[in-house]
Formats: sequence, C-alpha cells, structure tokens
Amino acid sequence: MLDKPGHIITDLRKAIEDRAIEVHYQPQVSADGNNIVGVEALARLRKPDGTLAQPDEFIPNAQSDLDAISLLGEFVLEQACRDARSWEQITVGLNVAPAQCNRPDFAAHVLDVIARSGIAPQRLELEILESSWFDDATTAVDVLRRLRTAGVSIAMDDFGTGYASLGALLELPLNKLKIDRSFISKCHEIRSASIVHAIVALARAIGLKITAEGVENKTQARFLRVAGCHYLQGFFFSPPVPASQITAMMSAKSAMPLSA
Repeated sequence: MLDKPGHIITDLRKAIEDRAIEVHYQPQVSADGNNIVGVEALARLRKPDGTLAQPDEFIPNAQSDLDAISLLGEFVLEQACRDARSWEQITVGLNVAPAQCNRPDFAAHVLDVIARSGIAPQRLELEILESSWFDDATTAVDVLRRLRTAGVSIAMDDFGTGYASLGALLELPLNKLKIDRSFISKCHEIRSASIVHAIVALARAIGLKITAEGVENKTQARFLRVAGCHYLQGFFFSPPVPASQITAMMSAKSAMPLSA
C-alpha cells in the first residue's frame, strides 16, 4: 500500500513496475440503456493477497505528493488510450488532478499520448473535479482550452458538491457535467429530484451534455432518462471491470439491463 511517509512516489513507481496498478473501466450508457457510449477509467491497486484496493484506500496518499499523482495520472492516461484502440467509437474518460492541469506542457503531453495510441482526440474525455480548483487557474484554463480545441472532451465531475461558481461554467471549456451520485441516491426525494432537474436545465441551456453517476436501480435510471440526462453510469449497469470485459459487453450488450 502507498502509506509510507516520504516514500509515496517510490512505492507508486514500484507498484506500476510490478503491474500492481490496474486500470478498470465502468461503462457509461445511453439514456435508454441500450448502448455503451463510453467508459470511465479507474485505477485499482492489486494488494499482495490478490485483492483490489479501492481508490480511496491509496489515492489520497498519492494526492499528497504532486509527483506521485502526476505519475499515476500519466500511467492511467497511457493505459486507457492503449485499451481504447480495441473499442471503436466509444469515449474513454479519466480524472485529471489540478497538479496536472497546472503544468504548461500537459496539453502537449496528452496530445502526444493520443497520437502514439492512434485513437482520435474526440474519443478522450478528461474529467476535472468540481471540488478541486487550480493553483494557477489561468494556466489550467489555457491548457484545457488547447485540449478542447484539439478535440478532447472536458467534463466537470461530481457537479453540485463543490464550489465552482456559475461563472466557472462559462470560463472553463466544458463539454459535459457529471451529476454527483449523492443527488442520484436521493432522487426519490423532492429536494434532490428538483436539484437534478435544475442541473439538467442549466447544462442544456449552455449547451452541455449530462451524465448521471451512481445509478443503482431501474427507478433511478427511468427518472434520469425522463429528467433529460444524456448518459447514465453506475452499478445498475456494471461495476468497474477489466478492459477484456468491456470488449465482451460491447459484443453482447450484457451491461444494459434497462430497455426504453
């Protein structure tokens, strides 16, 4: 585990070299549940006993070290773009840390990885957390704009739980908002349902697509479809799985339990 003070970057490099860091993918499906339209890449740590550590067990430690979180981000980016070559058309999304966006050379690095992988830039989606902001917002916005101009999609993740102003929605070169799972889990309650409707209306008014995260049952899926969400993601459709299972799902459409 990455829990030794002062040795996080060393431990992470060893984990990557030993192939203990794996990238799994959670499907994102069309609102009707009939098609996989994308996947989100998620890092997992294979522990010595063979079990997988979830992100909250090791990523918080990595985030305390800028070099470590950048190394982890670069690894996931490279692996996701390689795996994406096996999937035609669908997008591949992954989280990027503020430390990465604050690097002036980050856009060039991402585009180089895309070029070497051979996928189209339009198939990559970078997700930034609303709860995070940038030490150097000017640099970060410029980096994201360059990527957006090149065709890369930019999404704001966990929308509704952070502190981004409405002005930030106009300043950032966004394509998509991802509604936080905390609202989805309570969408049977009037207040949460109203917030979901408000986010969808706001996003559509400024030309953004909407993905709802954390969909766990058919009732939620149907509510979100009627509310106007474009895409759905959650355990109702599939947990995060290895790349080989995404390939199988796309062939068999086995990730989609919802029909119309």
